[in-house]
Amino acid sequence: MHERLITTAEAERVLGVPVSLDSSTPKFHVSIEEYLHGLITLASELTRLAVNSVTAGDFARPLRIAAFVSDLHAGFQLLNLKNDSLRKRFDSLKYEV
Repeated sequence: MHERLITTAEAERVLGVPVSLDSSTPKFHVSIEEYLHGLITLASELTRLAVNSVTAGDFARPLRIAAFVSDLHAGFQLLNLKNDSLRKRFDSLKYEV
């Protein structure tokens, strides 16, 4: 287990689909907004993993997860998000921290 976020380049390689900042790309791709939505979903799933880890007696993993989700939240704060679904999902991220 690597316990790190994959880059967009790694996501492209693994998925075999380009990640594009340009929404006008005519071919199938993962938009950067979809990628960011995925990161927020990841944070929610990691929160569930943290709870299950404590139940299983692993008290170190939740601390690593909390640090990662906190860093993720800090990164999202740097973005200028419009008042759309991504912004609403980001607002829910603070409850995962």
